[in-house]
Amino acid sequence: MDPQAQPVQPASSLLASSFELRHLRYFLAVTEELNFTRAARKLNVVQQTLSEGIAQLEDMLGLRLFERATRPVQLTEAGTLWVPYARDALAAAERAQAAARLLRSGHTSRLRVGLAATAAFPLTPVLLDSFRSRHPQVALSTRHFDFGDPAGGLLTGQADVAIVRPPFTGDGLELLVIASEPRYVALPDQHPLASRAAVRFADIEHEPWIEISESDPVWCDFWRLAALRSRPLQVGASGQSLEDLLEAARTRQAVGVVAESVARAQPWPKLTFVRVTDIPPSDVAVAWRAEETSPPVSAFIAIARELAAPAAKTAAASR
Repeated sequence: MDPQAQPVQPASSLLASSFELRHLRYFLAVTEELNFTRAARKLNVVQQTLSEGIAQLEDMLGLRLFERATRPVQLTEAGTLWVPYARDALAAAERAQAAARLLRSGHTSRLRVGLAATAAFPLTPVLLDSFRSRHPQVALSTRHFDFGDPAGGLLTGQADVAIVRPPFTGDGLELLVIASEPRYVALPDQHPLASRAAVRFADIEHEPWIEISESDPVWCDFWRLAALRSRPLQVGASGQSLEDLLEAARTRQAVGVVAESVARAQPWPKLTFVRVTDIPPSDVAVAWRAEETSPPVSAFIAIARELAAPAAKTAAASR
């Protein structure tokens, strides 16, 4: 058995002389550079300090980590095997330091909010800002999800709560509808229907449509209006994001429908949005996992419920 791969100090001795984070950083820097001079420069320490730190680490571990006689410096077999452990230990320490920083700043918990095609919805920033102001102790983060994940990361564990546009397959999810929006068809500026104030679905059914690839079938059927079709869908383009849909419409490859907040969000070059009057509106909802009981999620839902009532009244009055 290779003696280099075995500790030469008893466990009690190792515990009494445990290495520091700087030893891990020294080791990994030399591992990456395979040169003590470059590694010392990278760490902004003098080479002697680095060399002494590596020697101390080897003494504490009872392992020879580097072959110094070669050029470039080479890891020993034991050193190579120890690299992933050093990386894991340093990463864990850095996570602990980050958690301590959050605790010092008063952040004692976190809330990850998924945004599934709802970034342009006017109530989204209001809801997020309200939560931040009322719960400054919670570290709030947001993540955008494209058409491929209409559940906004809830089903994959990437979000704790999400602002979404149902319907979609969401087994195990609870939804609170907070608003409803009419839908508009995206057309190139020169399209014969672009000058109209409104259209009916029959006016656009024969057009080539964008096909949303690799997404939830219930959600896809809602946006391509499968339930209303009297003829097979004609596919003109495919994509997985709002940008794909708008580009397909701009280049006359295909049309697609979007929510009112998207149509009104900003001037879209070479595009016109026309309201489709006889199709179901798009609901916006806050969604969460049914078994979720964390205080931040409960607080977010409560604020959403509070803000939804006046928003619904305003929307009703404008119709």
